[in-house]
Amino acid sequence: MQVTVKLRYLRHSAKKLRPVGRLLVGKNLETALNQTAVMSQDSARYLHQALLMAKAAAEQKELGAEKATISAIMATEGPKIKRMRPNSRGRSNAYLKHIAHLNVTVSDEAPKVKAKPAAKVRTTKKETK
Repeated sequence: MQVTVKLRYLRHSAKKLRPVGRLLVGKNLETALNQTAVMSQDSARYLHQALLMAKAAAEQKELGAEKATISAIMATEGPKIKRMRPNSRGRSNAYLKHIAHLNVTVSDEAPKVKAKPAAKVRTTKKETK
């Protein structure tokens, strides 16, 4: 059984959330909570919040936090907030504020690791006469 938790419209970049999320996939839920509690990145704060929500959802569905593992963490880009900054000579510069959506999936099975396909061995044809 698996539980999915969504945190939407985070005022944080998805590009900054992904590396921290990659560290946690495949780990026990309690271990991941302990790790994100002491990490210094701002991204870890949002992931910690999502993991606490996943723990509560897992306990509600009687999955049990002690046997739950993180099977997937996906950070995607949300809509961008468009802002203007005043510039010299009455002009303005446009800039974007990034927003992210964070999906955390917790299950009682171990995550399936995708195996990379084996490299193809090239053989050359020898001319025989």
